[in-house]
Amino acid sequence: MITLLLAVALTAAPYDSTSVAADDTIAAKDRLKAEAYRAKREIDKILDMRDSRARSRVDTNYIERTPQRLRFRLTLNASGSDVRTRGVNADGNFNTEMKAQNKYTVSLSAAYRGLSLSVAMNPAHLAGEKKDYELNMNAYGNKLGADVIFHSAKTFEGNVHTQRGDISIPAGLISQNMLTLNAYYAFNGRRFSYPAVFSQSWMQKRSCGSLMLGASFMGGVLKARHDDVIGNPESRLSILCVGLGAGYGYNLVLRHGWLIHLSALPELVVYSRSRLTTGGSRTRMPYRFPNIIAVGRIAVIRHFGRYFAGFTSVVNTSQLGDRDELLLNITKWRARIFIGIKI
Repeated sequence: MITLLLAVALTAAPYDSTSVAADDTIAAKDRLKAEAYRAKREIDKILDMRDSRARSRVDTNYIERTPQRLRFRLTLNASGSDVRTRGVNADGNFNTEMKAQNKYTVSLSAAYRGLSLSVAMNPAHLAGEKKDYELNMNAYGNKLGADVIFHSAKTFEGNVHTQRGDISIPAGLISQNMLTLNAYYAFNGRRFSYPAVFSQSWMQKRSCGSLMLGASFMGGVLKARHDDVIGNPESRLSILCVGLGAGYGYNLVLRHGWLIHLSALPELVVYSRSRLTTGGSRTRMPYRFPNIIAVGRIAVIRHFGRYFAGFTSVVNTSQLGDRDELLLNITKWRARIFIGIKI
């Protein structure tokens, strides 16, 4: 009898597949929310431990973590590269001036308690008008930090100045692939903050400066195609060098939320292994002490309520070789204008 009643009940209640599917979707969303909340909670635990250790290592009268945990920033990025050479060849003294096309991108970044993710767009690449490529990565801490830059350029153009006159260098004749790493150590990281300037993950409350140590690595290749018009043979210059030095940085805090930063890190090249290949012949690039790598940074930041805006610029310049034989100057710069909100 019980079996019969159950059969009748099941027959009387039609199966609603739509309702079951909706219930499964809701359940899946709830599980996803629960997993996301659990992951956020674990990340917060780790970051709480990090911030607790960080607070014990800094003077909170001078610097402190940005109280808002979430930041969004819209940035206009600009960068460029110049290469200059001077030396002596069979025709006498010469010097060249070459410049790659400037690169412009727009990026949107989100940062949660110092962990950031950024997406950039290059309008020229979307239009198919740009052949250069650049990758920038940076990690700024109060004590330690570094920039990593990879630049691939095929748009260098300029002029060669010789005793016989000036000759134009067409775009595409010279190309470059270069990897640069610049690292710093700030002695006064308890009171002086690089992240306050370049990532806004810290706040500089009082003016302060710091002596700094710097280290740089440069590795890459400059290539020149054969060209009968300007009499240029096919050549290749491979560069590998390491620089060490010391400098100073200062954060100036002004009224109404203004922060101005200026720093310079000159470095001596302590190791160099550069080779010049021309017409199948490979020789060591000339060297005369001192060869120099220098990194300069400047920034102006303004905080107003939940919002912030600013301008930052980093310039890398190097002088390698021997001015009486072959001297190479490479300048790489990038600038950023941004506006953001803290939540």
